[in-house]
Parts: sequence; C-alpha cells; structure tokens
Amino acid sequence: MDASHPLPLPPGPRPFSGFAEFRQDPPGHLALLIRRYGDVVRWRGLMTIHVLNQPEDIKRVLAQAHPAFTKRTIDYRVLAQVMGNGLVSNDGPDWERQRKLIQPLFHARIVNAFDTSINALTAALVARWEQAPPETVMLDHVLSKLTFEIVGATLFGTDIERYADEVADILEVVNLHTQDPRALLTLLPWLPTRHNRRFKVAKRRLDEIVHGLVDARRASGPGKGDLLDRLIAARYDGNGTGMSDTQLRDELVTLMLAGHETSAMALVWTIHLLAQHPDCEAKLLDELDRELGEKPATSADLARLPYLKQVVQESMRIYPPVWAIARRQTNEEVYGGYRVPAGAYLVIVPYALHRDPKHWPDPERFDPERFAPGREEARAPYTYLPFAAGPRTCIGMGMAMLETELVLAQLLPRFRFRPMPGAEVVPVARVTLKPRDGMAMRVERR
Repeated sequence: MDASHPLPLPPGPRPFSGFAEFRQDPPGHLALLIRRYGDVVRWRGLMTIHVLNQPEDIKRVLAQAHPAFTKRTIDYRVLAQVMGNGLVSNDGPDWERQRKLIQPLFHARIVNAFDTSINALTAALVARWEQAPPETVMLDHVLSKLTFEIVGATLFGTDIERYADEVADILEVVNLHTQDPRALLTLLPWLPTRHNRRFKVAKRRLDEIVHGLVDARRASGPGKGDLLDRLIAARYDGNGTGMSDTQLRDELVTLMLAGHETSAMALVWTIHLLAQHPDCEAKLLDELDRELGEKPATSADLARLPYLKQVVQESMRIYPPVWAIARRQTNEEVYGGYRVPAGAYLVIVPYALHRDPKHWPDPERFDPERFAPGREEARAPYTYLPFAAGPRTCIGMGMAMLETELVLAQLLPRFRFRPMPGAEVVPVARVTLKPRDGMAMRVERR
C-alpha cells in the first residue's frame, strides 16, 4: 500500500511461486490459492492474473461486459486465430450486433426440433455397439465423434456428410493449436514451427470446405431447415442486410468447435461419474424405464425426466465444460476491499467456485439432489457457471443440454459402462476439462 492508494493490492504468493504446479494443473492450483488467500488473489507468473471467487464480484464482471470488461486477453486472441470474429472471440459493438442477430436462431422451439437428428445419430452408435461383443473403447474419442456428427447435422444437414471425416481430423488439429500450452508462440504464426505449419494447412482446408458449403447453399437456396439456412436468412435490424461470407464462416466454425467438444466432455464425465456411483445410476435408470420404456426420449419428454437433468447439472458442477473465464478490465476496480489496477487480467474459475464449501456443502461428493426442484432457488446467484452468465452466457446452452440429455437417455438403458481396473482418471485443463489419458471404458449390453 502507498499514500496515493489507500487500498492494498490483493494477497497472493511471491512471483513465480507454484509455477510448476500451475502449469501441471491450472484449475487445481488456482483453487488451492483461493483456499489459501481468499476470494481475491493476485498470482504473478509469466503474466499477472487476478482471480475472483466472490459471487458478487463475479456478477459485476460478467453482467457488465464491454466496455468495462473485455475479452482482450491472450486466451481469446488464440481462439480468434481459428474462430475469427465468431461469437466466442468477438467483443464490443460487433459482438452485440452478432448476438442480437443470432440469438433468435437458438430459441427453444428451433433447438428442440433437432431432437430427431440427435436421436438418429445416437441410434446409429447404439446399433454398432449392439452388434459388437463387449469391448473396451476410448469413450472420449467415440463421443467426440458422435457430437461432431450432431453439430454437423444441425449446422449443415446432410451437406457435410462427404466431408465429415476430413473435417473431424481438421478440427482435431485446430483444437490442439488452441489448447497448446505454448500459446504465446501460436500468436506468431510466421514462426516456421511444425505446429504452426500444420495449423495453417488445416485452417486453409477448413476455410475451403466451409466457404464451399456456404456458396453451394446460396446457389441452391434454402430448404434444409438447418442452422446454415437460418444464418444465411438472418438480417440485421435497420438495413436488412445479412452476414458477409467471412462472418458466416467465423460463426459456423465457432459453433462447430464450441458445440462438439464441450458436449462430448459433458457426456464423458457424466458417464464416468455414474459408473462410480451405482446408486445414482440405478435411480436414473428407473426414471428412464418408467417414463420412456423402450423408446428414445424426445425434447418434449425431458420435462418428465427431472433426475436426468439433475445428473447432468451435477456432473457439470464437478467438471464444468469451461473451467475458467477470462476478462480484462478497463478501469481500476475494487473487489473485497482490494484494489485491482486498470487493464488487469481477471480470471473466474468455475472449477474452484463449484467446489467452494461456502456454496456447496461436501463439494467433492457427487450428489444430483443438489439440483432437485426447490433447491436451486435457495442457492446464491453466480455460484454455478457451467455456461458462464450475464449477457455473454453461452448461446448454445439449450442445445448442449438437449444433446447431452437425449444421448444419455438412449445409451444408459442399453449399455453398462465400466472403468478399467486400476485406471487413474485425471482431468487436464485445455479449453475444456478432458481426461488426461483419455477415458477407457468397457461397454457391455445390459
């Protein structure tokens, strides 16, 4: 503290203290710092970050958005190399204009109509497994492929089928690029590294495919009923114009990347947790059998499956789809009696917030009853952030929940998922939380 600033800076460890631990387990180390220093922490490594864990402070940051709090951070600069000015990486007035244009396309009526596609693609996976003997699969790979097929069908209908395998491989390359711990080097694309060369080739081919699909749809006209039809038809208020091809590409790639990886990991972690908690699995199976019998769920059925939703919500509490939310503040702010300077890099860590015993009793326990009717209303706002919050809440939240619940409703009654004996499942922080060594599970017909 100095005379010109009566308030102190936030507490935290000395510079670079715990740097190795942070690199190995960012969310776990930040959660440790919160327990040690409190709900406002300053951590100084390669850059200085300020971690916020108090719900009132989190609300201020997420509810205000631009211009007080922006996405001008390294995280979003790396994502923008792939997503361009799509909704995830865009900011300011351009983002507001795009969000206003695209938000109606994610109305529940439109999203729920995709249940047929989701169920058909899941049924194809069910059929393959039913015809195979009991086997061990890498569940994260299988479900990532399924969710890519689902997002491809909802975005492009059948147009993407001939490119499906190629695009899946390309997305794997660009995903690795955005998740690379050497993120600073990825911001120097002219460096002749093997990593940068692979990324440039993959991105160029992805752009060719997406622009080709857009051109073909513009030429053939609407009629597929997918999101590409709706994105092309969307018009800005005031001038009646639609998105440019470049903006269309950015939004489509953003929806592809954000739409399949988060849903895949939600499915993987939910199945993993149910395998560890047979009592919860039995209760869910009883609900599915009672309400559905042998048929797959539709979007209309989900209201009669409250425990299914509770299971997914609790899984996303323990393993949130996005483990951290970054912002840069424009002005000096005060949080919890501590001064944080203008231009500071802020990090909100849902992974830590969701494990805070002040908000979640016995937080390490898997307990879907936390989300039983009536209990959600008693919980303080901004203590549960699987899809962020405020004006920048994930636009695809409804689609992600629909997809996750429908897929589980088909898979769980038909198959038993068992972990490999002695296998250690460790989450690793990338853009999403992923199992470090994959999720090997034995799949057996019930």
